[in-house]
Amino acid sequence: MITHPFKAAGAFLKAFPLVFSKDLRLFILAPLLANFVLVGLLYMVAFSYFQTLMDSAMGYLPEWVSFLNWLFYLIFAAIISVLLFYSFSVGVNILAAPFMAFLAEKVEEKETGKVFDETLTTGVIMAIIGRSLQRECQKILYFLPRFILLLLLSFIPLVNVIAPVLLLLFSAWMLSLQYMDYAFDNNKVKFHDMRMALRSKPLLCWTFGGIVMVGLTIPFFNLFVMPIAVVAATLLWISVFRSQHGDFSALLDRTNGTL
Repeated sequence: MITHPFKAAGAFLKAFPLVFSKDLRLFILAPLLANFVLVGLLYMVAFSYFQTLMDSAMGYLPEWVSFLNWLFYLIFAAIISVLLFYSFSVGVNILAAPFMAFLAEKVEEKETGKVFDETLTTGVIMAIIGRSLQRECQKILYFLPRFILLLLLSFIPLVNVIAPVLLLLFSAWMLSLQYMDYAFDNNKVKFHDMRMALRSKPLLCWTFGGIVMVGLTIPFFNLFVMPIAVVAATLLWISVFRSQHGDFSALLDRTNGTL
């Protein structure tokens, strides 16, 4: 069954009122503050070093390919932009991961009535933080070798013409994987199993990631993209993936994780 890609757009539209509802504000404030700081640093780095990095990269090209300078400029610009983008994303996601996990829990509780933990004790909070940071490390380890491979492909003649497209598709996939992960992790779905589930809905994931990518390019609005994306991803978990994985997570809960 092919999930219509417009379902992702619908999830974002439904996410807006939920993000600004009274009972979710607490879980959004901290990552927003992190966004303010890191977005400011990102723009400072971009404006200060982007042209210098571009000139340095172009300096490695031999004279005989100077007529293709415009093409290599676009390729190097795409690579440097993606590097800056992921540097920002990794930093924000590590800092905000525990808060986003809590946010995804509260959205699922609000929409389905499921209760994850009735009281947030210190032990429960520390367990969620530890699990969230572990998943962030898994995502980084998944991302790095594939990203390096795409960078290497960017330097292969002919193949490098499509490298920017591959980078955009991979970026959309990673953004989808990043924000969908919180709801999957809350329901004890393993990282590998989550990737397999998302891979079965490629159009949905690319559409979701593409919307997030566009949102991140809009000044000021990009500060709110992370919590909106987490809420939208949780809504997609509920409407698309929960029926497939929810029964197992519920059984795992009842057996205290002994399966």
